[in-house]
Amino acid sequence: MKKSTKIILIIIVIVAAALIIINNFVRKDTDVLFAKVNDNEIYLSDIKSTAAMYGLQVTQEDAGLILEQLINNEVAQIYAQNTGMVNEPGFRNDFEWQKNKLKKELLINTMLEDITKSKTLISDDEVLEYVEDNPYAKIRTIFIPVQDDTVKAEKEIYEAYGKLEKGADFEKLQKKYTDKAYRTPNNKAELVKLEVLGNILPYDSSVLKINAFTQPVLTTYGYYIIKRYEDPTLEEIKEEVGTTIQNEKEKLYLNDFLETFKKNIIINDANLEKGLASESNANDDLVIATKGNMKLLYGTLKKYLDFFLTTEQRKNLGYLDYKDISKQIALQEFLNRTALDDNYESSMNFISQWEAKSQEFDKNWDDYVVQRVYKDVISPAIQVSEDEIQNYYDAHKIEFIKDGIQQPISEVHYDISLELTNKKYQEWFTNVINKYNITVEKYEENL
Repeated sequence: MKKSTKIILIIIVIVAAALIIINNFVRKDTDVLFAKVNDNEIYLSDIKSTAAMYGLQVTQEDAGLILEQLINNEVAQIYAQNTGMVNEPGFRNDFEWQKNKLKKELLINTMLEDITKSKTLISDDEVLEYVEDNPYAKIRTIFIPVQDDTVKAEKEIYEAYGKLEKGADFEKLQKKYTDKAYRTPNNKAELVKLEVLGNILPYDSSVLKINAFTQPVLTTYGYYIIKRYEDPTLEEIKEEVGTTIQNEKEKLYLNDFLETFKKNIIINDANLEKGLASESNANDDLVIATKGNMKLLYGTLKKYLDFFLTTEQRKNLGYLDYKDISKQIALQEFLNRTALDDNYESSMNFISQWEAKSQEFDKNWDDYVVQRVYKDVISPAIQVSEDEIQNYYDAHKIEFIKDGIQQPISEVHYDISLELTNKKYQEWFTNVINKYNITVEKYEENL
């Protein structure tokens, strides 16, 4: 992957986040300073925490790219302060809107969890019925992974198999030949659905009889021998897989609950079309969706649309897309209203969770500022037009000859777009650094 492409991919990931959340680490004496932007310091721990968030490895190359991004985030904050962007009307309100949205989601989850659990208590009869439809087997496995020495693994598994044929105790051999990492806690027998057991046996095997064991079987990961024990009791099944059965029932109930709740949401097509066609706030009081006496107004819907969709995405959506989105937003708003009416906001479960999440959210003000700069200022500034892509292609045609054949613009369109976007991105930060006399110091020798 070209460096410019990798930079853009990292930018896209960061800009796409609702908030850029960077963990605050207590500085240790051993933490390495990598850069300073004015008086703000960037340490190795910042790079590691950012890499962990996005599943990146802290290689030297990636560390350099992440450092550049963190420097740019600092520059974006300085831009927001110097331009007065953070003091614009509605800036703080938008932050509070996001916080309130998080609160709604937590409140809804609290209600749905409570309703689902209260309606899906598992009785012994239901467990018995489930087990009759999904019978379980009790097994133990001798497993020897195939790593660098296939011959050694094969020798060991057949050695264990030979001892089993002579009457050796399976559990003792399992402890001897199977590493603890591949055994269950306390070396307990495993419960698996009989159907699953049949699928993992060799295709020409019959169903494994009780107290019988398989011949050694080779898989991608290693050799194994499986022994089937007496079938588990109902109590064993409840203890081991009761949670799984409960979760399956809860999932089915929740899906049915939400589908039923959603069916009664009515979208006012005329008002939705009128609102979408308007550029002003005059239609904010239009009723877009109803459910009983609950209403979704266009002003609320517009807030969601403006936050989650870019101008380009809005252009590519058809009316049916907007209708589907409106119904999902109405679903969330009406569930929240139901939770409020049922007084879930006063439940101790919600209060304790929200107290922690609220405090955590408030700590992210600086990251919110960065996110808004990317979304409202940088993203529009680095958009590349089709004319720019065509002009670049015409001026650099010689670069797009492969095996003596000129590649059409359609084949290189994406690469050109990335190249030009990255150039505009770098230029934006260079201009801001120069305009506001921002001092950027890098300690590259520490990389």
